[in-house]
Amino acid sequence: MRILEQINLFAERFGKQAVIYNNTWRYYRLGAGPAILWLTGGLRRAALGFAFMERLAQHYTVIAPDYPPVRSMDEFITAFDTILQVEGVETLTLGGQSYGGMLAQAYLAHNSKVVERLVLSSTGPADFGKAWLPVEYICIALARILPETTVKKLLAGGLLKVITVPASERTEWQEAIYAIMQNELSRADVISHFAVAADLIRKRMVTPLAFQNWTGRILVLSAQNDITQSKKDIPHYAKLFGRVVEVIDMGDMGHTAALFNPDKYVDLLEQALD
Repeated sequence: MRILEQINLFAERFGKQAVIYNNTWRYYRLGAGPAILWLTGGLRRAALGFAFMERLAQHYTVIAPDYPPVRSMDEFITAFDTILQVEGVETLTLGGQSYGGMLAQAYLAHNSKVVERLVLSSTGPADFGKAWLPVEYICIALARILPETTVKKLLAGGLLKVITVPASERTEWQEAIYAIMQNELSRADVISHFAVAADLIRKRMVTPLAFQNWTGRILVLSAQNDITQSKKDIPHYAKLFGRVVEVIDMGDMGHTAALFNPDKYVDLLEQALD
């Protein structure tokens, strides 16, 4: 079965939805045990991590939302709150990969009382300075004026540069990613990608003050060959959270370790969580 078929099958088996302020939020719930809210990356479709989530669901309840084209961080936060309430989750491990790591830090700042542990995978500190706002505004403007096909190709091309998958599967992953970009995502999704980041920066949602009363564990998974990572990230995290963070070395598994080797990735994650 090709990867795109496996993604679609996973979505059919575990997909649920909730309508929140006129937006339909699709999400996936599977497994049993302690809850993990997993926030996917910039491709916006959690089912891309089907193999990783099915493996993780052997010992945990996994809840992972897709992202509709909303424009504010507040809409994300309300949606996460609602999904957790619907699913009866009161405490959880909060995880975020890449773009999802930014969302996870913002959600923790809002609702730290439900989060026992924070897992950040292939992502950086989200306390972006306002100097980043013009960059986000330029990206939003380009996404609005360029042809939609071009906009989606640019986003897919940029994300494919950092996606790491086994060489033998790369063609199938490219096929799956381009199919999702062309058939499921729109210009509004691309605008949302940048607009939500701009909203987070503008509102200064992620700051040391937001975490000063939260005492949960912080786990950072980082690969040596991930070009999005910086040696400054770990001390920056320590400053942001006010204490030392636990670092898990993923070796050469790259930016999308959950796709590159889902079994090994889950082994590393479960060892850390235990």
